[in-house]
Amino acid sequence: MTVKTTLFIIVINFLCLTLKAQETISTVKQSDTKLTCDFFLGIDNQKNIYSSKNNILTKNSDATTYQYHNVGLGKISNVDFQNPLQIIVFYKNFNTVVLLDNQLNEIKKIDFNSKSTPVFLEAVALSSQNQIWIYDGISSKIGLYNINSDTFKWISTMLENPVASYESDYTHFYWTDSNLNFYRISIYGTIEKLGNLPKHDTIQLTKNGDFIYKMDDKLFYYNLTSKSSSKIAIDEKIISKFFFRDGILSIFTQNEITNYKLILP
Repeated sequence: MTVKTTLFIIVINFLCLTLKAQETISTVKQSDTKLTCDFFLGIDNQKNIYSSKNNILTKNSDATTYQYHNVGLGKISNVDFQNPLQIIVFYKNFNTVVLLDNQLNEIKKIDFNSKSTPVFLEAVALSSQNQIWIYDGISSKIGLYNINSDTFKWISTMLENPVASYESDYTHFYWTDSNLNFYRISIYGTIEKLGNLPKHDTIQLTKNGDFIYKMDDKLFYYNLTSKSSSKIAIDEKIISKFFFRDGILSIFTQNEITNYKLILP
């Protein structure tokens, strides 16, 4: 191989990497919605908006506003509304989970401090067959809790590193550890390492297995297969919270939600 050929290959590779690094995901602005709250939580599959203010959980639909407030349990740690008919509210400070119906009426309250098996919940999410995913900070294990029979089923051994962030669907629990390793576990206990994620402030898994993440008030789309990040083109300079569902990226800032349609390559 001649020196000229070698230099040509180096230049071409450099240009390819540069173009790849400069890739941008286009968006189309759809709508704006006013929302006064402390925390924008997201939008469910029926386009209901969830938020909280002064630890009051609010669900805004087109016609009605519903609220749930439990003074005795304090700060809301997480809300899972992937099934709008069975909403899970997690109060980490009190080691308690509350189940709500679609009008935010309380169905059941589960105090894990009162269980014969001591657990300290660090993560809670909806699973299938009347079960919820739980991650126990004492044993560092992932399990399933049956809300009808009030029984535990541990499906993992002790994790090497603690869960830093998590999401779920009905059949899998996904998590990132403190070293940015990304895993999932099935309801049968099969654990897979799916890759490593870029440094981020917050991150959300998309349905196709990629990610959207925020870093320094900028949003990026991360392709897990190619391990490449592309900046998402939006107008907002300060982002309080983002949420992605069904191709729509919702940005919350200054008491307003702006919705963008993501134009993926």
